[in-house]
Amino acid sequence: MTYPAIDFLKKNLNKNHEIFEFGCGSSTLFFAERVKQVTGIETREKWFAMLNIELQQARLDNVELSLMEDGLTNDLYQTFAKNYGKKFDFIIIDSIKRFLSATNSIDALKPGGSIILDDSERDNYKKIFDFFAEKNFTRQDFPGVAPMQTREKNTTIFTLPGSPPARG
Repeated sequence: MTYPAIDFLKKNLNKNHEIFEFGCGSSTLFFAERVKQVTGIETREKWFAMLNIELQQARLDNVELSLMEDGLTNDLYQTFAKNYGKKFDFIIIDSIKRFLSATNSIDALKPGGSIILDDSERDNYKKIFDFFAEKNFTRQDFPGVAPMQTREKNTTIFTLPGSPPARG
């Protein structure tokens, strides 16, 4: 995520928030330090194993990760948040099947919830923007660079209709 998005989240996350992540990693550690619960799904076993070690070392026990190595071909991947059985304040899309994961996750949002799309500057994500515009989601863009990167990119937060946009 871009530095402006990270700054926004630092100001707006709290210990009552519950987060779902499509694609886990450093962001999982960031969120786990700031929120009540992080639930995530990862497709790479090596990354999944390394992250679990990092979580143990950091003594963060508010994270529940699932591994789905066949996520690219498994239709359960993109509906994982929706079928998880609870609602989330934020759903982060930073993995495979971004369009399907994003559009299938609307029903997994709490009132006032938001979907965060990382790398949203990519041209092939236009259909995600179009989908959320049709559903009247508000949109906040956070252009800038990200940790350990030098190129300009974007992180976008889409918030449920009727919800006031978060302040940053």
